[in-house]
Amino acid sequence: MRNRNTRGVHLYLTNIYIDDTGFKVKIKFWGCRGSIPVPDSRMIKYGGDTTCVEVQLDTKTLIIDAGTGIRKLGEKLIKNNVTDFDIFITHSHWDHIQGFPFFEPIYSDKTNINIFGCTNSYKQLKSIFSEQMSYEYFPVSFSDLKSKISFLEACGKQYDIDGHAVKVLRTNHPIFTIGLRVEKGGKSFVFITDNEIASDKPDITREELVNFCQGANCLVHDAQFTDEEYKKRKGWGHSTYEQVIQLAKDSKAQSVGFFHHDPNRKDEDLNKIENRYKKMCKDAGYGFDVFAVKEFDEIEL
Repeated sequence: MRNRNTRGVHLYLTNIYIDDTGFKVKIKFWGCRGSIPVPDSRMIKYGGDTTCVEVQLDTKTLIIDAGTGIRKLGEKLIKNNVTDFDIFITHSHWDHIQGFPFFEPIYSDKTNINIFGCTNSYKQLKSIFSEQMSYEYFPVSFSDLKSKISFLEACGKQYDIDGHAVKVLRTNHPIFTIGLRVEKGGKSFVFITDNEIASDKPDITREELVNFCQGANCLVHDAQFTDEEYKKRKGWGHSTYEQVIQLAKDSKAQSVGFFHHDPNRKDEDLNKIENRYKKMCKDAGYGFDVFAVKEFDEIEL
């Protein structure tokens, strides 16, 4: 069951034993905007870069998505001489891959990258990445990159990355999209972007979603729309703040972060939203913290 071509990444579809000695997970958000980057002075506090999350698993670096936020992460990795890491691509919509050509480590012959993605409903992941670097769009060809890049399938249910369990769940989005749960030693981080909780044609059941998020120390979930906005945007593959709060309540998450901020959502808007739901959850006694994710936010579990 092991794929021997993944440089230390073991792929499993059954339960695995995890050694939890001294485990810590550190999470840093390098981009949390949805749809398109917004270089706007009204959006400084929460940031304008699109999706990219760094998850430090003991000595291993795991990256989720390659939106424009990955450019700044690349600078850090180069500075710290990090040359071996894994990238999980939730799906191929442009706000989740458009930063890749500007990711400095891919131009170094010292870099080894595993890129995971599930392409059941669209072209192979390697083709998507190489075509966005064709000369019509970018001056450097994918074939000219010096780094060693392996493309691997993330269509299973569970993976072992150097002793850390990474679980995968399909989400409700117009194309095949995955959410991730990273866990070890009783600690867990769940990241689900681009998921329509109240989809009329769901690819996952409500029960599956709740079980996937169950007891998460930190649940970060797509919350692009208000309830009023959602009325006109059903089927777009995104959720509302109210829906995410209910999911956190049902799954007994310990904290919940709103993510994939609408490109029109200004800092003052997100401040009000965060304060409103903090108060609502506190008054209701839900027992979990609420926050709107900001660029450069760091969380340690």
